[in-house]
Amino acid sequence: MSGDPLSAWHQFSSDFGRLAKNINRSTSVNINSAQLRDQVKIVARQYFHDARPLLLREGFDVSNLDHSLQRLHQLAEGQNAATSYKRCIKAVRKVLPGLTSRLEMQTASSEVGTPANVMEVQLAEAIAALVPTAALSYQQAILDLAEATRLSFRGTATELREVLREVLDHQAPDEDVMGAPGFKLEKDRSKPTMKQKVRFILKARDQGETTRASPERSVEAVEAIVGGLTRSVYDYGSLVTHVAGERQSVVHLKRYVDAVLAHLLEL
Repeated sequence: MSGDPLSAWHQFSSDFGRLAKNINRSTSVNINSAQLRDQVKIVARQYFHDARPLLLREGFDVSNLDHSLQRLHQLAEGQNAATSYKRCIKAVRKVLPGLTSRLEMQTASSEVGTPANVMEVQLAEAIAALVPTAALSYQQAILDLAEATRLSFRGTATELREVLREVLDHQAPDEDVMGAPGFKLEKDRSKPTMKQKVRFILKARDQGETTRASPERSVEAVEAIVGGLTRSVYDYGSLVTHVAGERQSVVHLKRYVDAVLAHLLEL
């Protein structure tokens, strides 16, 4: 076992992913392969013996996973329909990204001594359900801001902007936004801006101009802050002041990003 406190969970997730591919590739009416059924049993035991205790220790509700993994183990005891396996596989895959995101955040936060607040946990879960890689970037930004010895926050700022961009791209693909009635590209742009994507999403939800104004202004602030940090070198006069100024700017940036994401994800 590695030094990673989540190694048991990561190993289970990886092994379950391989099992899911094998099950979903099967074209048989029933899962008759003894080797594949043994793989199901091994992964199920791995969950109950290694991964489940970690979830319980962190206070997670494991009832849905318990049911699906118990059912998979039962199916593997005989020659049962592949569709039954696939239903269980789908149910487990649906919850894994959110659980992984929460585990990563809670474990990392406890290590640096700064617990994630409720909104950050909710945001990470909601982002993970849409774009798992963006959720990891969001968590990394939180850890960066909690790191007392960090010397630069420009990468953190870019990471936060990319989280917002990936969520917007998922909810409002370029072609959909450009195909909307009355859409026009902004000057010198070949694609919709983040502000235009926010407007597209909220208009699709029948939200009026007043409701749309706040998240649109927040997106503009995100662009301005990231642009300012990218252009700066040591405009603050000294390294210490520069780092402190950068950090405060990214703290403000995160507030804007959180506000937009909360609105988009309806939290």
